[in-house]
Amino acid sequence: MTSSDWITIAAIVIGPIVAVGITLWIEGRRKRQDAKLITLRLLLSSRDFPSDPSYQVAIKLVPVEFNDCPSVLSAHREFLEAANVDTENMSDEQVRKVGENTSVKLTRLLFEMSKAAGLSLRETDIQTGGFGSRGFYYRDNLLQDSQKAMRDVANILWMQTRLLGGETWEQITQQESTEPVEQPEKVAPPAK
Repeated sequence: MTSSDWITIAAIVIGPIVAVGITLWIEGRRKRQDAKLITLRLLLSSRDFPSDPSYQVAIKLVPVEFNDCPSVLSAHREFLEAANVDTENMSDEQVRKVGENTSVKLTRLLFEMSKAAGLSLRETDIQTGGFGSRGFYYRDNLLQDSQKAMRDVANILWMQTRLLGGETWEQITQQESTEPVEQPEKVAPPAK
């Protein structure tokens, strides 16, 4: 066999392998890019409503989908630190400042995510581009209020059951004061 025959055989064998490898590499890159865009869209669409499950999912997906972007991971850490400040014993002014700081950190996170996803959004566009109709805010507040009311109804029913079971009001209230009460996590709402 001549050298041109060997080159032809090598091209026949190696060509398809290289083509499949390149196709898989391109497909993997496209999937990673799509995952970044989906997470960014999810967070952008729900950023004004921290109680929205989509918002929670998007925040939790950031380290997974952007694990190769140190600037995004740094902004994500800063956002979590700002969002997880305990505001329980703070004044209204302090709570407002925590909310503003959280909003600034969220804007930076979204900006870094958009850069990593290959979009050319300005930080000011992200900061001023949020939208939520009054009706949507009203619905979100109503949903939160109804969930609080359901918890109160459950507590009242629990107390009534104990009273009907023969316990006295003093026994119930004394036991309540000694039991630790689980408080839900509090996250400062974004500043408007």
